[in-house]
Amino acid sequence: MELKKLDRKVLFVWLIRTLFIILPVLIAYIVLCFAIPNEGKILAIVIGGVISLITVGLCVAIPILRYHFYTYGRDEKRVYINKGIIFRHRIIVPICQIQDLHLVQGPIMMIFKLSSVLISTAGSNYIINGLANEEAKMMIDELENKLYTRLEELKDE
Repeated sequence: MELKKLDRKVLFVWLIRTLFIILPVLIAYIVLCFAIPNEGKILAIVIGGVISLITVGLCVAIPILRYHFYTYGRDEKRVYINKGIIFRHRIIVPICQIQDLHLVQGPIMMIFKLSSVLISTAGSNYIINGLANEEAKMMIDELENKLYTRLEELKDE
């Protein structure tokens, strides 16, 4: 079984999402620069600038690293998801335990023609982010077929 990488476009979606974090930080920094009296202005600009640079750096680095470490795959009996930057997670979902399959799209993902597959079991939900629409639909169809096949095999045992 070969693990696959996510569609490259998901990296752009994740970077666009980080703009919603970066913009308020930069706006707060600019307001801080103008609001402080002249006596402490230089110190505030330096401290605020360092905090802003660290925040922007993390907001750009995290999606890139997340994309780098995220892989997924499937075989006849299981779905595999590997993710995590600092704490790595290897998730194995037995197909016979799948209860629901969902295709999820947000507005930004619709623009980039991407989807996520949400796999629900009795205990948890697992998501495979950022697949091309066709890949996501094909994955849901294949998992559904494998689920029915696996359930029939279990009935025969």
